[in-house]
Amino acid sequence: NDEYIFKNINIEIEKNTHNIIVGPNGSGKSTLLGLLAGILYPESGKIYSYEETFGYIGPVPLIFSETLKYNLTYGNENEILDDEIITICRDFNLFNKVEAETLQLTINNKNLSSGQMQKIAFIRAILLNPDVLFLDEATSNLDTNSKKKVFEILKKKNITIINATHDPTSFDEVSSYFRISFVDDKRFIDKV
Repeated sequence: NDEYIFKNINIEIEKNTHNIIVGPNGSGKSTLLGLLAGILYPESGKIYSYEETFGYIGPVPLIFSETLKYNLTYGNENEILDDEIITICRDFNLFNKVEAETLQLTINNKNLSSGQMQKIAFIRAILLNPDVLFLDEATSNLDTNSKKKVFEILKKKNITIINATHDPTSFDEVSSYFRISFVDDKRFIDKV
């Protein structure tokens, strides 16, 4: 696209805070996350980060037709003990019962609910132990109790969360709100 999405923006996000980004459909929330994550590059300007490890959870989780363990540890180079995986699966209430054998179950996007797939994406990201976690409508498939549980677990991790959402009222303990708005086909980001 030859059209600039953002011009002259300047935002600062503090470490270990939960930050919400809101705006109408097509306003550039996902693009902003991509820029902050270093997946997209600005044509001009700079993005500074003092963190090294990033996690991302989108609205449609990546689920392989593979074992549960494979799905939970995909992309992770850290050595993770089965007991740690089992504990976090239990914390997330992923299944009614999680035992060592559960990790060897073959799963796919047809035998899981959308909420279970989303929980798998969160567990995968937490096992990565990121400094910053980018959420792009990542809780849209979770019920209220699951959403609350996810953020209780994330709060204990002391990570920076940058959360693009259409439903900002469903989150407690938010540090900052950033709103993307349009004025004459130009986008602006205001801290609310």
